[in-house]
Amino acid sequence: GASRQALEQLCAWAGTAAMRPLLDHLPRGFGRAPSLVLVPMGDLGVVPWHAARVPGRRRSHGYACEEANISYTPSARLLCEVAARPAAGTRQALVVGNPTRDLHHAGEEAEAVHRVFHPDGDLLGPGTATPAAVTDWLRRQRGGLLHLACHGVVRQGERHSAYLALSGGRLAAEELTEGATRYRGLDLVVLAACRTNVSGHGYDEAYSLSTAFLVAGARSVIGSLWPVPDEATSLLMYMTHHFMSREGLPPGQALRSAQSWMLNDRRAAPPGMPDRLRARVGDIRGDDLTAWAGFTHLGW
Repeated sequence: GASRQALEQLCAWAGTAAMRPLLDHLPRGFGRAPSLVLVPMGDLGVVPWHAARVPGRRRSHGYACEEANISYTPSARLLCEVAARPAAGTRQALVVGNPTRDLHHAGEEAEAVHRVFHPDGDLLGPGTATPAAVTDWLRRQRGGLLHLACHGVVRQGERHSAYLALSGGRLAAEELTEGATRYRGLDLVVLAACRTNVSGHGYDEAYSLSTAFLVAGARSVIGSLWPVPDEATSLLMYMTHHFMSREGLPPGQALRSAQSWMLNDRRAAPPGMPDRLRARVGDIRGDDLTAWAGFTHLGW
């Protein structure tokens, strides 16, 4: 539709205006993709720079993420703070799925992620995934991975500018940052929800659910820039966990690998993928930016 066409035009502009000259200056060698952390300001904060179309490249699709590991941060200062946090290594996991009962594929996603990758962790859903249950786990965890497959809502300029819709209530960005509590040892937060890396305070403040979790103690956060399609998101998130758990990649590189998997129209389901997810593998179009480009990695 029109929104998809506008997104394609935006990514084409981003490649020509910024990402091609930037990538041209990155050092290369040793068989590894270079890493790049961006601090976008103002309206540039809503551009998916990792999905920029870079002209003149030989890659199969020509997206910036095919050439570099691209992460984001709201400020250089916060990046330094996050980098100084010790990597605890994931020892505990909490997976939340479909707490409001109206995201069927999110429920499937959460069950699959829990059963295949974190069977010793906790799984919460309708009736149990309350704000209190999630924050209680955050206080108790050490070396935690939190996966939230739910609704994300942004309310521009309101007291609670962004929140996650959980069972029986909301978990707001401001609740994560305004108290004295900091969640030590929180390795990764995966926000498989809509617009979790969009600011409700104005883009220059870069205040979103994703950055709120960084401020609250997380070392890495995966968030989204727009309302993400439920079916494609469930596959992308499953594959991100696959690359972390089965291939030992850090979160940013795992997300990039999952996005590359989505781009490949010859993609194959990995061993162990549940049948409900496996049945949708062939339905995803690699040239559909809405299916994969909305997700970003923040932090370290």
